[in-house]
Amino acid sequence: MSKLTKFLAAALLMALPFIGSLSQAASKEEFPAKPMLTGTLLNGKPFKLNTGKGDVVLVTFWATWCPTCRAEMPTFRKFYEANKKAGFELVTVSIDDAMSDIDDYSKLSTWISKSSQNFPSLWRNAPNYKDNFGKVFATPTAFLIGRDGKIIESFKGAIKPDQWAHIKTVIDAGAPAKG
Repeated sequence: MSKLTKFLAAALLMALPFIGSLSQAASKEEFPAKPMLTGTLLNGKPFKLNTGKGDVVLVTFWATWCPTCRAEMPTFRKFYEANKKAGFELVTVSIDDAMSDIDDYSKLSTWISKSSQNFPSLWRNAPNYKDNFGKVFATPTAFLIGRDGKIIESFKGAIKPDQWAHIKTVIDAGAPAKG
């Protein structure tokens, strides 16, 4: 082995602990201490995310042009309907560029309607919309907020069955007593 090869090998071995900690730090997602989201619902009513009432909340960012989002929305709706009495809230936020895209999609869809929406749906590009979730690079992206009002984790891409089971576990862990 040449001196240069030995030197490079030694340098790499010395750098490995630092490289590992850098990759872990880069992969650790930072969440806001208190999630904030306000705006106008698709039906025109004002909305403010209320994480103080002790519900588990799933906020999902989606787009009408995203095939995964469109395919997954019926699952979101069914999961919401099955778990809302246990203290679960679903909020959908479209990141479409134009409101007309949402209007056109709602004419074709069975889950979204401006007049009768069972869960809050907002448009991120509305003039009065504000949130502190940061940039959403992948669609769909969902944030799970625990009963304490803090973001537990995020999901990028379609939520897998084991992740839905995990969300259900979080809901059941502090669900109100049935009376």
